[in-house]
Amino acid sequence: MEPIRIVLVDDNEDAIEIIQFFIRNKEGFEIAGICRNGEELIDEIIVKKPDLILADINMPKKNGLEAVKECLSFYPNLKFIFITGYDEFAISAFRMAAVDYIVKPVEKERLYKALEKAVNIIQYEQGGREADVIRKPIKNLVLRDQQCIRYIPLEEIYFIEKSGKKCFVFTAEEVYETAENISKIYEKLDDSFYSAHRSYIINLKKVSHIIPHHETYIAYFHHFDKHASISKLKINEVRDKIASL
Repeated sequence: MEPIRIVLVDDNEDAIEIIQFFIRNKEGFEIAGICRNGEELIDEIIVKKPDLILADINMPKKNGLEAVKECLSFYPNLKFIFITGYDEFAISAFRMAAVDYIVKPVEKERLYKALEKAVNIIQYEQGGREADVIRKPIKNLVLRDQQCIRYIPLEEIYFIEKSGKKCFVFTAEEVYETAENISKIYEKLDDSFYSAHRSYIINLKKVSHIIPHHETYIAYFHHFDKHASISKLKINEVRDKIASL
């Protein structure tokens, strides 16, 4: 496969130097152009026609979100990763189908993980060889805490449980803790999820069977040893939604 051609846009010279250094030490990528603001990016995209954009957001003349949207208007399959010092644009970025969203300072392994995700997507769309790679842009649950922003692929989530003032997101590999309100989390999820109980949101696609238990019902999941509760008032809706998937 030809190297993935990248255009980098950032108004911070130190950030450009760091990212350039990391990319030059990563096989399979080349920097096709460097821009210092959003307007330069648009001009560079037309000339260079890269595979991937690495874009800052807060820039002079035209911010990264606006510039990338304009680029997508004439190259709709162009892939892009935002690398920025601001975390509040993450939801907007993923609504635009960003490959990833990295908060500065950039760590090498975090950048490489995002680049590999981009390769997987590009290979798939170009009809690349069969491999155990990501087949489409991943939809993520974005969770913030004081230390970081987490991006949890929706397809990996079995259920979400409210306990006290915390919520716990259960995946096969890890349980993520957050102080976000369960109703706010529910707003970020797609139609695969359902608020089956005041303390539980379940991934309907992962339910293996449901059994009655006292005044409620218990949902069990494929290849997962934990379970979630379903309110008796919602059991019929849960069954109908699972049947319609």
